[in-house]
Amino acid sequence: HAGAKKGRFTLAVVSTAKYFVPKLLVRFAEQFPDIEVLLRIDNRENVLGLLARSEADLVIMGRAPANLATEAVPFATNPLGIIASPQHVLAARKSIPFTALADHAFVVREAGSGTRAAMERLFAQHGIALKVAMEMPSNETIKQAVMAGMGLSFLSLRTVRQELAGGHLSVLKVKGMPITGQWYVTHLAGKTLSPAAHAFKTFLIEQGGALMDAPN
Repeated sequence: HAGAKKGRFTLAVVSTAKYFVPKLLVRFAEQFPDIEVLLRIDNRENVLGLLARSEADLVIMGRAPANLATEAVPFATNPLGIIASPQHVLAARKSIPFTALADHAFVVREAGSGTRAAMERLFAQHGIALKVAMEMPSNETIKQAVMAGMGLSFLSLRTVRQELAGGHLSVLKVKGMPITGQWYVTHLAGKTLSPAAHAFKTFLIEQGGALMDAPN
């Protein structure tokens, strides 16, 4: 019986995941009221440090680390796209070649961010130089900067659902975009999870994606 599970575990999540993790934690608490979750939020680089030092039992991130022995299971999609102010010159275009992005400045996440790394990989694949208007440490400030017309950005579309619905931001219709990554629940390979941590991992794999895709 689910309610019989007790205990606590530490969950570290990358900052982009903070948009959906609270909803997941609320649903988990309804099913497992006796399990306590200690939540840490930081960028990818710092979250990897917590994982490597066993300071986090489970981690939610957008890509499993290449240089650390981990077990990573995908539980939800992570669509990534180019966002703009609805007034931006590209916002009304129906089909934009990726090369057109070379002419426009971007507001970007800091160097330790997984979103920033994904963006740099994407631009490198297309052989396009990335023009940086400003670097910012949070998705929230980036969204405000893009709305204010400071530049374009590349973000997880799950972080801008409300702004898109409200017409405050647009997703550019760039060919081959959005790209769809995955969200992974990750832990060190060979680590024996506590019953509490194991319950959350199972919950994410079985229910996480559906809960995140639900409209509210």
